[in-house]
Amino acid sequence: MQERFRKWFPLRAGESGLVLTLGFILFANYAAMGITKVVSVSGFLSEVKDHYILLVWAIDMVLLILATGLQSLIVDRFDRVKLIGGVLLVFGILYAILPLSFLSSWIPASVSYTLIYLLNDQQWRFFPVVFWILVNDIYDPGTGRRVMPVIGIFAFIGTIVGLAIAAVDAQYQFGTVNLLLLNAAIFFVAFAISQFRLRAVKLPPPIGAHEDTMKETLTEGWEFIKTVPAFAYLALGMLAAGSVMTVLLFDVLSDAKLYLGTGFQAFYATYNLLIAIVSIFVQGFSNRIIEWLSLKRSFLIQPFMMLFSMIANFFIPGYMSSGIAQGVSRVTYDTVDLSARKAFQAMVPNEKRGRVSIFLDSYLPSGGTIVGSLITFAIISVGLYLGIPREQYSLIYIGVGIVIALVAVYAAYKVRATYEQSMLNWQLKRRTRGASVLDKLDFGDSGK
Repeated sequence: MQERFRKWFPLRAGESGLVLTLGFILFANYAAMGITKVVSVSGFLSEVKDHYILLVWAIDMVLLILATGLQSLIVDRFDRVKLIGGVLLVFGILYAILPLSFLSSWIPASVSYTLIYLLNDQQWRFFPVVFWILVNDIYDPGTGRRVMPVIGIFAFIGTIVGLAIAAVDAQYQFGTVNLLLLNAAIFFVAFAISQFRLRAVKLPPPIGAHEDTMKETLTEGWEFIKTVPAFAYLALGMLAAGSVMTVLLFDVLSDAKLYLGTGFQAFYATYNLLIAIVSIFVQGFSNRIIEWLSLKRSFLIQPFMMLFSMIANFFIPGYMSSGIAQGVSRVTYDTVDLSARKAFQAMVPNEKRGRVSIFLDSYLPSGGTIVGSLITFAIISVGLYLGIPREQYSLIYIGVGIVIALVAVYAAYKVRATYEQSMLNWQLKRRTRGASVLDKLDFGDSGK
């Protein structure tokens, strides 16, 4: 039994306390997201036509890019333990304020659900960037490849808990206001734990408060990506992945809404719950998969999964087939691919890691979402204008998704081909990190 536990959770002596603390913070974020994800999507689709959600996604990503631009100005300058605490506190306050929109008689329900949806989606993209940058700072690359999959499991556990609450709400109707207040409480608890448990973590000092503009800050991160070939091709792959995942998700939502009607919320909650459960199982094997394939080859998994998913959607229509296709791609994206990307980003020097991570994990997927949303919306709009049957214009945007998935496959092969060359790039020369993570803990200050 102990041997099996060690295989699934390869932690060494003294590591469990910090891993559990980081895991709970990640759990809190994803539990809160799970609670409002289903409610916000089903509520929004009940108020508007399904393809208009594509425009909301595009606008949402523009807002995220602007917010992330501000984030990039501070992510490499301030203590990241304090930064994660600040993010938790801000989300807690926002969720505490949102119920007022439902209690107000002059704010339409459609606007309130839109606000929840926008906050939920910003949370999905914004929080992980700050969190995983902190984790990369705490652990060296070798230790990170071993403990990151363990920490990542807490994201799926939190998602399961949140979705389970949303599924029960579909039947018993707890009320959106009560769910929002529960989210606020979750974030406030996570904030308190971060202030108490992470204060003993010692990280390298921030690089200092330079008077860089947002443009200069973003240019620095982009210049790094351009000059390291493997990162440049990974960037292309992330842009393509954002577009393909958008097409896959919309196909599920539109099919399910069309065929299920009022049963959509229960389906969507159960569907996301199954994805989270499968993801936990796959996440337990992520580190072994990466070690078996090697880091450079592991980047091939996600593009091929997306390609096969798009092809399956093309030949097998219906919400069940599209749900399975999108689910498979989502699981690999959130498990093996995420672990591989974080391990790869750990090789970036500390003073640039935040900017590079923001580009790869936020800007590029967001840009891909904008491209995928606008292309799909344009195809649907033209199809409706010309009176083309839904079955036909859906094949057109799925076909476009197949082409973009092929671009992602090409980019992954180029990451593999340029990996060794990129490791010799002077920009990847890392500072000496001979000390273990235990050396970063100053237990003498724990009583202060």
